Parts: sequence; C-alpha cells; structure tokens
Amino acid sequence: MRAEANEFAYADAWQLVVDCFAVAFRPPDQISVADYALRHRRLSNAGGGYVGPWSHDEAPYLVEPMQCLTSELYYTTAIVGPGQSGKTEIAHNWLLQSVGADPADFLWYMPAGPLLEAHVKTRIDPLVFDHDVLREGLGDRAGDDTLHFKRFGSMSVQFLPAIHGNMISKSAPRIVADEWDAYPESLGDPKALLDVRRQTFGTKSMLLAISHPDQAGGMEPSRDWQHGIMAIYGESDRRVWWWPCPECGAWSSPSPIASRQMTLHYPADASLDVIERETRLLCPVNGCLIEDWQRRSMNLQGRWLGLGQDMSEDGDVTGDLAPRQTAGFWITGIMSPFLLRGIGGLAAALVKAQRETDVSGEDRSESEVCTKQLGIPYVPRRKIGTLDALTLAERAEPGLRLGVVPEGVRFLTCMVDVQANRFEVLIRGWGEAGESWIVDAWQVPATPATDAVCWDRLFGDLASRKVPLDGDATRGMSIKGIGYDSGGEPGVTLHAYATWRRLRQRNQVRRSGRINGRDAWSIVPMKGQGQPTAPRLAVVYPDTARKDRRANAGGQVPLAQFATDQFKDDLAGQLATMAPGAWHVHFPHGLRGNFGVGPDERNGDPPHLFFEQLVAEARNTRGKWEKPHQGIRNEAMDLLVGAHVVAHLHGLARLDWTRPPSWAAEWQHNSLIGPIDLAQSEQPSGRYGASGMPLFDTEGPPPSSRSIGSMLA
Repeated sequence: MRAEANEFAYADAWQLVVDCFAVAFRPPDQISVADYALRHRRLSNAGGGYVGPWSHDEAPYLVEPMQCLTSELYYTTAIVGPGQSGKTEIAHNWLLQSVGADPADFLWYMPAGPLLEAHVKTRIDPLVFDHDVLREGLGDRAGDDTLHFKRFGSMSVQFLPAIHGNMISKSAPRIVADEWDAYPESLGDPKALLDVRRQTFGTKSMLLAISHPDQAGGMEPSRDWQHGIMAIYGESDRRVWWWPCPECGAWSSPSPIASRQMTLHYPADASLDVIERETRLLCPVNGCLIEDWQRRSMNLQGRWLGLGQDMSEDGDVTGDLAPRQTAGFWITGIMSPFLLRGIGGLAAALVKAQRETDVSGEDRSESEVCTKQLGIPYVPRRKIGTLDALTLAERAEPGLRLGVVPEGVRFLTCMVDVQANRFEVLIRGWGEAGESWIVDAWQVPATPATDAVCWDRLFGDLASRKVPLDGDATRGMSIKGIGYDSGGEPGVTLHAYATWRRLRQRNQVRRSGRINGRDAWSIVPMKGQGQPTAPRLAVVYPDTARKDRRANAGGQVPLAQFATDQFKDDLAGQLATMAPGAWHVHFPHGLRGNFGVGPDERNGDPPHLFFEQLVAEARNTRGKWEKPHQGIRNEAMDLLVGAHVVAHLHGLARLDWTRPPSWAAEWQHNSLIGPIDLAQSEQPSGRYGASGMPLFDTEGPPPSSRSIGSMLA
C-alpha cells in the first residue's frame, strides 16, 4: 500500500518554486566565447574535413579575438583576414555561447543576395542541427526558424542584407557584420550607422566586423586605410601575431606592419610547380628557411601584440597595450592551417596572378589573391605620370642655394651611396606633411672596399656636421639620421659594419628609441630588398650569425632593410607632385645643367645630369624598377630614396605637425639647431663637394632622358 500511495504522491510545491526561481533569476554563467567553444563546440564538416570537438590548437590565433567579445573594455572587435582562416568561426562560436550562457539579441549582416542565403543554409542551419543547446532552444512557433530570423528562447537572431533600410531600422546589443568590404558604397560609413543601432545598450553592446581588406588602397594607414575593414582596424589597438622561428628562436611576425616581418621565400622566375615545391618562410633575423609543416608549432607558441607593445628577438615583451575602444586583429594567409596546398600553393597563386597581370594589364586576379588568400591590402600598379629630366630641371628654384637649410625645413636626413671609387652624399630636408628640399650633395673620392680611414673621416664629419641656416650662418642644423649603403664591391659590407661599431664606441651613434616597433639609430647601414613580399621597412641585426644564439640589439650592428620598389614608387609620386605642399620636392637651381663638372659648366643647359639620374629607371609591368641597361647612372634616385627611408625610420609618416617633437619643431624651438663654427659654414659643398670633386662626372655616355614610372604600356 505504501508503494502505491507514493506512486500518486504530489510533488513538493516548495521545491518546485525554488527550482523555477533558480532557473528564472539565476544570472548566466560568466564564460568567454573561447572557453565555451572549447567545452561545447563540435565541428562536423560535410565535405570530409575534421569532425570532432573544437580545439584551440588548430588555430590558436582565434582565441584572443573570441575573448574580447565578452570584455567590457571594447565596443568593437575587428578581424582582418583572408578566406579559409577560421575568422567566421569566431562569429559562430559567439552565437553558440550567447544561446547557451548569455542570451542577447543579434543582428547579423552580410552582403545582399545569394551570399547571405547560402551562409544561413550551409553554415548556420548545420550549426544549429549539430548542437543541442541551439536545436532544443529553437522556437517551435511559425516564424521562429526562417531564412532571415531565428528565435532561441529569450533571444533572437536576424540575418539581414547590408542595405540602408536594414541598418537604420533595427536595434540589438550584438551585431555581426561579415564581409564588411563587400557592402555597397552607397551606405557611406556602415560603422556610423551600426553604432547608432546599439548605443542604448552601452558597455553591453559589441560589434564584430569581419572582412578581407578589399577596400584598402595600400599599406600607409593615414593615406590608404580610409574605407572598409582597414579603416576600423586603423582606429583599433592594431594587434598582429608574433611567433618564434623554429630554427633560431628569434621572434617575428607574418604581418606586413610588424617591425620584423616573416615573408614567403620562393624562386619568383621558376615554373609554378617549382615555386609550390620550393616555397619556404624566411626568418627576417637570421635568414632561416622554414618548412610549411613547422607553422603548426609556431602558431602554438604565438601571441598577439598591439600598439604600445614591442617584442625583442628573444620574445621579451615590453610596453602596455594602447587603450582603444576597438580590439583589432590582423590574420594573414601564412598563419592559416587551412591552406589547401600550404604556403607553396599560396606563393604559386600569387605568382600566377602576377603573370596574368603582366600579360593582360588587368590586375583583378592579383588583387583577389592578395586580399582573399594572403589577407593583405593590394597595392595597385598605378600609372605614374610621365616626368622627364627636362621637366624636373625646369622646376629648380633660383632662390634655393645648395649647402644651406632653407626656410620650412624642420629636420635633415642624409644618405651615402657607396661606389667603387667614391662615396656619394645627399642631404634632404623635411618639412610639414612630407614636403622636402634637396639641401646639399657632394662626392668624396675613396676606396671603400679597402680603406677604413675614408669611412671614419666621412662619417665622423657627418655625425658632427651642422648645415648653416639660410640667412643666418652663425647657426646650423644637425643631421637627424644618416643612412648608408652596406653592399657593393667585395669588402664593403665588412667595412660598413666595422665602421658602425667604431662610431658606436666613440659615442657618435645614438639610438632614438623605438618608433613603430623599430630601433631608430642616428646612423644606420641599409640594404634594399627586391622580393615582392618584402616588408616596407625593418631593422634587423644580421651580424648575429650563429643560429644557436638569440639576437640582442645591444652592441650589435643594425641593418635597415627596405622594400626598394615601394620607396621608389613613393619617390615617383613625390616628383609628380607639382605644387609646393605635401610631399613636393624642391630642387636648388645649382643642380641644373652639367652639375658638378667644374668651371666649364654650361650655365644650366641640358643635359641635366642630376635630373637624368632621377629618371634613369622605369617601372615595368610587374611593379619592379629597373634600368634599361647597365650603362645608365641612377645614383641621384638611390640617394633621394635612401634619405626618405631614413626619414621614415624616424617616424616621418607618423609625425603630428600640430605637436611635433623638439627635433622637428620650428627653428626657434628646434633642438637640432645650435651655434655653428664659421669655418665650417665656409666649407665648399654642392657643386664641388667638401672634397672639391664633382658629384656627377661625365665618364661614359650621359644617360638618356627617360619617362619616370612608365609602368604600363
């Protein structure tokens, strides 16, 4: 009887109330998206890929972006990256975590049309089917599970085409904006529209923006990142991924904006099969060649660093992450473990697209590979204006004199080109917004490959030199940065490094700190890089040759490696800037004619040898600058480019001219200006140089006048 009575006993009413209130009023578990995915996400690839529980080991770079989604430090998380890098899975895991642990409404935007519908059918619906928390939480009323709307308990998700009406009539605390750079231009700034949609939710709101960098025009943030995902990333804390070389242990980054960039290394002129087979990663510190299979262990040890932070080659991190309302992450193609044919396939795809551009003149395929496979902005092969030597010579200004600092110059940089029997020297002055002046140019007879004394004499003079101010010979401006060529005849590189060590011992070399993640030295040897994937500018320490020794900047010789073609592109644009102002180049009248030949100079008549050398190279269809034949002289071009590299190293592109540092201030406050020895101000310069030797001699036939930047036929 007792058993039968218990079978029909009433439930405990008090316990029912307790259980109901516990479910209804208990706050959700505080768990990050990354942790929730690790516990609950299951991958089920219908196409035959990996099936099983989520693992952070596959793509460790996804963890930190997921953690930021639940942090109240940020209002926006921006993910830049290529296809097949896992970036969209961040959004899928966010949806899973929200339904399972922290409900809130979603707006999910994608470009209008088939792309949105396909994503819901092939990615979202299988996600729901594979996870109990989503499938069981899905509403069973009509309209709760449609192509554009899904309700999960107390929260809903709307999948919307990115059109103006949808962006001004909806509100939700959580917004996913996928394929950002494919949104129609008619929207203007989509972020401004979406920020309004979530402003009432305050710190509980989050926008996740994801895209390839299709709308970026290049790699210069202030100029090229005005639209699309790179505009959001540019305003963020700009995190990039750092990983260690498995051979030497030195840390670098696969990001093109890092101070030490690891790049693809392949034989660019080989067949596509050979390129795919022989592609490696190139360590920028010790030149180690890294196999494709080694990327997994590198990723497992990697970490994100952003603005305000820096990493030594040993992996020691200094500085604090800059406070920003947007957390920005840049994934590049060579980080991705999901590449179908590895980094070799990536390199082959790039070269194939470049060759198609060479043939057709259409760069669509090259652009697609850069943005959607490499995950980096495409730098268009711009046509550069047709400037010849005579046109440039006619711009020379009679009011400008060589050997004095003209009004408007805020700081000086110097470049030394090393030739077999001489040094060639040029000083370039820089003003607001990149406007520049050729201040002085001369030539020093020497034997750089064999004579250490000539190196010491020249650089000792440059380190202490003050160039007189125009109108006041009692005051002069010191040179902020000096760069010099580290290659040439056998023996030049050894002397280039040894000279720097001696200058350092004599305290004639100063380190100005780290600017944009690079060591900025007052004197630095330099080397141009011709690889298409070469970083724009990096400072490395190649004299640390032993692979078993971690590199350390202290006491070792820095080398500024720069992308030659990129800086020559910059020079071409500067020379094409006709009106004084931003990036315009001013030429003293003394550079005209057979400059530096001597007393028989032909009063400014052609040939204008300095300007001939400025246009001695042309840009071919592959974006490479080259001379038409070896007899052409191009020293003037190299000198101007080198002086710009040195200025860039010291932060020219980042200067705030409303609040410049003391070394770039107006003359009355400029720390580089001081009293000058009157004997120095009377030294010959310019036409005959400090040594009396002409800068541009007439040995051999003069170079023909060529069009600069005739890149495309």
